[in-house]
Amino acid sequence: MHLVTGLLLTALLGRGKQGPRLPSFPGVLETAHVLPGRLRLRVPGVVARPEAAGELRRQLVRLEAVEAVEVSTVTGSVLLRFRPDRVQPELLLAAVIRLLGLEARVDAAPQSRLGHEIRELGESLNRAVHEQSGGLLDLWTALPLLLVVLGVRNLISRNGQLGWPLLWWAYLALFLPGQNRR
Repeated sequence: MHLVTGLLLTALLGRGKQGPRLPSFPGVLETAHVLPGRLRLRVPGVVARPEAAGELRRQLVRLEAVEAVEVSTVTGSVLLRFRPDRVQPELLLAAVIRLLGLEARVDAAPQSRLGHEIRELGESLNRAVHEQSGGLLDLWTALPLLLVVLGVRNLISRNGQLGWPLLWWAYLALFLPGQNRR
């Protein structure tokens, strides 16, 4: 979802009795709290980066509705004090994302830790197959070739019920356009 569209939907649908609810993007930018006239964010991107923190502070203070900006390069905390009658916290959140250049990271699909570890395992196996075969094969070609061998073997042994699906999966893995080829 596009960043601006998401923030506008948040502005329209996310208001409850406790006030506005802003999205958080774990590891990129998280909303710590939102109160009328006060917004605290956790931004790991400003930790140990005084130049980024200073530029963020300078740009946000220029906004007419922003009264004060405090940025901690130790904790990554960004505190914005603003006039709620002049600006919505959603727009301030979008401004921080834009000023720090976090759009791509915010728009990226979230990745679970388990999914990340499984992909890392696959990459490790891929390297191992590549090294063991002297660069002739990698995991992403070895597995479809194994399916071809098993499929042909099942067809020869007159077990076409299992052979054809194996050949079909091999075809999809090897020749389907749009596959992630390395």
